[in-house]
Amino acid sequence: MSRTPKPSTTLLHLAWPRKQKLIFHTRHRGFSAFRQQTYSSKQILIFPLDQLNLMQPLVLEFLDSLHTKKYSTNSIQSHRLDLRKFLKWLELDEEDSDSQKLLVQIRKLSSDDIENYLAFLRESYKPRTLARHISSLRLFLDHLELSGLIKTSPAHHLRFPEIIPDAPEILSTEEVVALLEAPSLAHYLGLRDRAMLELLYSSGLKVNELLGLDVEDLFLDLEFLKVRSKRERMVPMTSTAVEVLRPYLEQARAGRLLHPEDSCLFPGRNGTRMSRVGFWSMIKKHALRAGITSRINPRILRHSFAVHLLQNGIDLTDIKQLFGYVSLDATLQYAHVNRPDFFKVYHELHPRGQKNTAGE
Repeated sequence: MSRTPKPSTTLLHLAWPRKQKLIFHTRHRGFSAFRQQTYSSKQILIFPLDQLNLMQPLVLEFLDSLHTKKYSTNSIQSHRLDLRKFLKWLELDEEDSDSQKLLVQIRKLSSDDIENYLAFLRESYKPRTLARHISSLRLFLDHLELSGLIKTSPAHHLRFPEIIPDAPEILSTEEVVALLEAPSLAHYLGLRDRAMLELLYSSGLKVNELLGLDVEDLFLDLEFLKVRSKRERMVPMTSTAVEVLRPYLEQARAGRLLHPEDSCLFPGRNGTRMSRVGFWSMIKKHALRAGITSRINPRILRHSFAVHLLQNGIDLTDIKQLFGYVSLDATLQYAHVNRPDFFKVYHELHPRGQKNTAGE
């Protein structure tokens, strides 16, 4: 059953039914391109109207292009804040709706000007944060170039700073097992929580990927699931995860939905898709119940998934595919993890290894 969207302090509301045409705030002229688009409830950006009125139209159009490319809401918000810093450096106000003024400033920029901006950022930021600012700037200027608004982006030559990845924090196998078994299967919330934790660990999902799952994304008989993110992919899940998901789907999920036709896999307290805050609270609660004293969050569980697989013989290229990474460089933080047979194989196969030099 559809319902008319009520006036809200937000630009878009996640709880609105899927594929329903939405009413947009049209006073901002950067919005004309969005007005007739159709969105799914799990792909919608939320920007409060007080923020909307303070956003440059060209920046709004750029953020919408990222949304179309399936960037996560958190990533888009980060790019927006990075561009606010850039506008401030150009001595422009983010709320200035004069797009031509911004274009005139950008068209004047040279490679040296961009280097001066990076030098300005280096005074305040570490390499990892600096790399994100460079990414935001390159994406924005490339968008303007592809749109024909500027002739050439002055940021083409930019190189990312070298980042030496730290060894990731992980849980031991025993701690993971204790966490996964903490929810009580005697209660429907326990069934849901157990299913979420099992799926998160069995497939190495990000939180937004887990929370964005729909029922039709599961292929239980094949023990695979479809991850709908920036880089859509199919990933395996364990038999244990499947065994937990089946009773959850049969006994617990339907009774928690606000709208029976909603396809979201994991509804929260309000009957709609669970929020990141809700999941964070849930994982903390079960970690306490499991007696885990080390620091824990969804990212640490994802790192644990990768490290435990590597310790049992999987390759970094397989981790790259499971995580949906484009480059193998993204897995460098796991490069310190040696497979159990690493040194044995090294010495057996290398011409100057211990086995081959023993008879000399």
